Amino acid sequence: MFFSRKPKPPPSRLIQLHEYLDLLHGGTEAHDPSDAIKRSAVALAESLREPLRLEDWAAPEPAQVFARRAKAHDALLVHVPLAINDCFFIAIFRNGASSAEEHLVFDIGAEYQTPMLDCPDFGVAEQASEANIRHWVPLLRNEASAFAVIELRGGTYMQVYADAKGFHLEHQLVTTGAHYHSAEPLSADAAVETLVSYACGKYEWAYKRWEWLAL
Repeated sequence: MFFSRKPKPPPSRLIQLHEYLDLLHGGTEAHDPSDAIKRSAVALAESLREPLRLEDWAAPEPAQVFARRAKAHDALLVHVPLAINDCFFIAIFRNGASSAEEHLVFDIGAEYQTPMLDCPDFGVAEQASEANIRHWVPLLRNEASAFAVIELRGGTYMQVYADAKGFHLEHQLVTTGAHYHSAEPLSADAAVETLVSYACGKYEWAYKRWEWLAL
C-alpha cells in the first residue's frame, strides 16, 4: 500500500511594515487563540531565530502569548513576546489556518519613545524634531562619510547618508534580520520628508519603496 505525503505548508514570509499596517485598517479586537495556535506561533519564532537574529531570545510560555483579530480581514495577529518589553514577534494566521503564512518583528513600545537624532560627524545628539532634521540632513551631501540616525529604541531606527547618486535611507525593525534600504537614491527633500514622517510617528515613510537588506 502506498501513502502519499502531506504537502508541507509554505514557509512564512517576512512582511514589511506597510503590509502589517494595512491589516490594522478597520481596527482590531481581542481574541483568545487556542493553545495550538499559540504553540504554533512560538514554534515559528523559534524556527526563525537565526534569520531574524533572535539567538539570545528565550521562548515564552503560551500564557504570555496573546492575539488580536483584524476586523476588516480574516487574519489573526498572534503576538509572541521578545526580550524587550512591548516588543513582539507577530505571526499572522489567515482564513482560520493552523499555521502562519506571514510574520514580522515589531517594537510597539518604540512607538511611544522620544526619537533621538544622532550625527557624529556634526557633533549632533539631540531630540529628533522636524526643525533639526530639516537643518542637518541636507548637509550630509557635503560630507561623504557622514550619516545621521533617528533612533526610537534598541534596534529600531532609520539612518541616512548621501553620495553622488543622492540620499540613501535604511530602516530596521528590532533586529538586523529585519533591515531594509530605500529602493533607489532620494533627493534631499524626499529624504527629509521621509525622516520627518518617521520621527513624528506618522507612517507615510512605511509606504515608500523598501527592499530587504541582508546584514
